[in-house]
Amino acid sequence: MTTDPYIAYTHRFFGRWVGVYDLFARSIAPAYRAAVRVIEPRAGRSILDICTGTGEIALRCARQGAEVTGIDVTPAMLAKARKKAGDLPVRFEVMDARDLAFPDSSFDLATVSFGLHDMPRRVRLEVLREAARVTRERLVILDYELPKQRLPGALLLWLVGMFESAYFKGFVREGAPALLREAGLRTVEVKRVAPLFSVHGVAL
Repeated sequence: MTTDPYIAYTHRFFGRWVGVYDLFARSIAPAYRAAVRVIEPRAGRSILDICTGTGEIALRCARQGAEVTGIDVTPAMLAKARKKAGDLPVRFEVMDARDLAFPDSSFDLATVSFGLHDMPRRVRLEVLREAARVTRERLVILDYELPKQRLPGALLLWLVGMFESAYFKGFVREGAPALLREAGLRTVEVKRVAPLFSVHGVAL
């Protein structure tokens, strides 16, 4: 059993949701499609999908011919991803994104979809820097971005926060751009997926 509080919390949290996670994923399919358009997967491209969960991004990229590796710290989520993959050429591994078992510049591109908001802030920064280390070209980040208007933003923060992890509110209050800047990364493309999500294309 892990002694790392973050990993232990993540196992407990997703252990509760793993049975219905794909229902949530289907409800936000437009966000995944928007991220894949920014990723531009194709044959000959190598992609690391960090916090792959049940493999939504990884499988979409593999179907378009990319060589995909998906990693996650939650074995139960990866078991569902492997089952969904069938014969697709995608590899799933249990791995802590703070300490990726890959040499520098191993992949053309790395993605983190709906993962940063489930981490303590210090872990987010470690994951972003490690993702940049193993990537040659760029990162693509898909996550929450609530409306700037005070009342709609507050209502959505309260509503979504009832179902999300303990780290969600801290993430959305800060926003991805400030986090990326602190990690030493530069956003070059932003696509808003109204009303809750944004995709950030990040230069290395």
